[in-house]
Amino acid sequence: MPLLPEALRFAENPATSADQLRRACDLLALDSSGTPSEVRARLLTHLKTLDAAEPVVCLNPNVRPAEET
Repeated sequence: MPLLPEALRFAENPATSADQLRRACDLLALDSSGTPSEVRARLLTHLKTLDAAEPVVCLNPNVRPAEET
């Protein structure tokens, strides 16, 4: 389980895609709607309320696109 600094780096990284940010919000039971900037801000706001010494839910950076059927 990553710690808060790693989760913050993930959320702040401009290379983190909108899909990754939305998945992270889903994993943390946060609203994942809105623009990528809004989703990133919502995620960062939430993460900054957490205790830095506690593990954070793993924010999976390897989101794969949905397969078309």
